Amino acid sequence: MIRKLIFSKPTLASRAAYTQLASTLLQVYPTSCPTLLFKDDSSLKRDSKPFSFLFINLLLIDLRSSFPSLLSKLNSSDYPSVSLRLAAALDIISSFIGFLLRSLDNELDSVSFSMPPDLLLRLRKDIAETMSLTIEYLRDRWDASVAGASGLHPSARAGTSATSEGTRLTLTWESMTDSVNTDPLILAGIRTLAIWIREDENENLRNESAGLMDMLVELYKTSSPPALDFRYPILLALEGIMSTDDGVEGFLGQDGWRIVAQDLEAILRNIGNNQNMDGLSQASEASRGLEIVRILLTVLDHHSTSSRSEDWMTAITSASSMKVPSDSPPPKVLEFQIAMLQLSAALLSEAPVSMQKRYASSSTALSGILSQLKVLVNGISNKTESRELLELLEDVALDLGNLRVSG
Repeated sequence: MIRKLIFSKPTLASRAAYTQLASTLLQVYPTSCPTLLFKDDSSLKRDSKPFSFLFINLLLIDLRSSFPSLLSKLNSSDYPSVSLRLAAALDIISSFIGFLLRSLDNELDSVSFSMPPDLLLRLRKDIAETMSLTIEYLRDRWDASVAGASGLHPSARAGTSATSEGTRLTLTWESMTDSVNTDPLILAGIRTLAIWIREDENENLRNESAGLMDMLVELYKTSSPPALDFRYPILLALEGIMSTDDGVEGFLGQDGWRIVAQDLEAILRNIGNNQNMDGLSQASEASRGLEIVRILLTVLDHHSTSSRSEDWMTAITSASSMKVPSDSPPPKVLEFQIAMLQLSAALLSEAPVSMQKRYASSSTALSGILSQLKVLVNGISNKTESRELLELLEDVALDLGNLRVSG
């Protein structure tokens, strides 16, 4: 039905209908629906463009034509429906990018999918252009909601402003009904942007995305599930952005380390009190924790990080007080706890000798946790997974051993 609608030159109403239908199907059936929606259609003529190319191209055109005038509709009655349609379009594009990556990695052996290189290059160019416009809209939308200026530190965004004529409220142009942190279009935009800049090594887009750092950090801090949860998409976006100097500088300048480190401590507490969490919830929390550790290690290792704050060392204290599960936890939880040991070892190795001595007791505790984790990892039934985690533990053991020798 969706294919027939697209080929029949649909009206605006039918475009909105098939866009939201396709997005919903992809969310309800994330495993089977991408194949049904994006695979090649053998009934088409050989000289016809693949359906997925036509479909994605239509969505990209809709997004590019809508973004320039969207902010002016913020307080109109049309905005909620337009926002939902564009959010659905972005979600479909996210799913298509994932499908395309899996097909290129030969993970879809039973699926007939191919696209001529020239069409792939056209899609790449069009997606990049659309992501650039998405960044512009996100920047404008955020500025309109907080203070009308980009890059403001959190301390300058809210509250009042002192002038020669007295103290006045800070000016904003926020929507009267739809706040920025409940707008599905903002979440969908960040999620699609995150997947694209993580997989496509486009330095220009990554630098443009670094200009959203104040928005990303603030949305991360104010995410409150079960409402819209921006945290994981933002972490994926940061993974791509942190390859740039502006990204690392902006992250540290906006208190990004402190914000995500606080979430890291909350994840450790949640997993430690695992009697209230099932295995799936533990694995989900651990996955977010792994992304945080990757970001912090990238910042720590980046050439533009000239100084290390002592506040960062709280991650070592948190790791040294981790509760190692007594039973068999999901492998993702073990991987996360090993990552915490890696982060702690990296922080200690970068610290001056005097600071290393102050954390000598923490180093001993980390070694004890490492031994406990090794027992659990050896008990994993999947031997390939077990072997990979044991290799990570050996690397951490070597790093901690070198610290003791140097101390």
